[in-house]
Amino acid sequence: MKSYNAKFALMVLLVVVASTLGGCAAAPASPGWSSLLVVEGTLYTGSQAGRVYALNATSGLEIWQYPPASEKTGVGSVYAAPVLLNDTLYIGSLDGYLYALDANTGSQRWAFASSGHIFADAVIADDTLYVCSSDHKVYALDASTGLKRWEFATGNWIWGRPFVAEGKVYVSSLDHRLYCLDADTGRKQWEFEEAGGALAGGPTVAGDLVYCGAFDSKVYALDASSGQVRWKFEAEHWVWASSLVVDDTVYVGSLDKKLYALDAATGVKRWEFMTEGMIRATPAYADGLLYVGTEAGSLHVLDAASGVQKWGFDVDKSILSSPVVAEGIVYVSVFGDTIYALDAETGVQRWNVTPSKRE
Repeated sequence: MKSYNAKFALMVLLVVVASTLGGCAAAPASPGWSSLLVVEGTLYTGSQAGRVYALNATSGLEIWQYPPASEKTGVGSVYAAPVLLNDTLYIGSLDGYLYALDANTGSQRWAFASSGHIFADAVIADDTLYVCSSDHKVYALDASTGLKRWEFATGNWIWGRPFVAEGKVYVSSLDHRLYCLDADTGRKQWEFEEAGGALAGGPTVAGDLVYCGAFDSKVYALDASSGQVRWKFEAEHWVWASSLVVDDTVYVGSLDKKLYALDAATGVKRWEFMTEGMIRATPAYADGLLYVGTEAGSLHVLDAASGVQKWGFDVDKSILSSPVVAEGIVYVSVFGDTIYALDAETGVQRWNVTPSKRE
């Protein structure tokens, strides 16, 4: 078995231990993944080496890095995707900090310390930044200053990003629950506790439904106002990835190596696509195509309506974060921090780079 399969299994084991014991543990140095953000010609990413990079999205050349190259050590490993508001870039790290950086220069503006490790992407709504931590908590921060507005404690680690919609914050936890909170106060509106396993991926809200997957191998669709179950679909293994909703279809991957297309209103399966590896990350969608990465190191590009594959691209390491499509290019980050830029229609490689190897 290839080494990346063993590393992925270790990552799953870490989550199982957390969801079972619920205690604090040291941040794992490996395995890991780096997530991407592309905005107006600049690609932002973190690294397992504990640095944040801004790259030219056309060429892959470095614009800046944080901490600067003159500093020998980085921050903790960075798995979360960066988020951008105006000219400030926000990104969480396994050292427990949420960093606010100048998006043009990479200089630090402020940092907020949680009591755990930050795996999840932060989310911005208006002037508030919502970030989750393995200290069991979701925090609401002033996006300008980093000052805490409120916090809410769940019963276990939070690995998935929150989702903000209609004045509510939806948060899933390894405590087997999904919480609906008031976005202004953090007060709990309701909680869903019927899942038979941990909820590692973040929830997705579309219309009046909240979609979430669980380690009981099910996808749940909940009423966004009450938390009542509208429907559930059972896969053949755990559902880790967050759901992607496009129009009236829910796309969700599973550790059973399949991507499922489900009717968003009823949960009825429309099609499924079998890959060669477990699907940990949410697919990307652009112009009628789905971009699906697997832990076996393959990118599958599918017709969203039919599930028929258009093209594929193989790398030698796991794809554990979601691809990003921008300006006709699909960007894929693989285990070990290498980033590939491929033509989104044909799969022809434009460039690849491993920023941490340039240091």
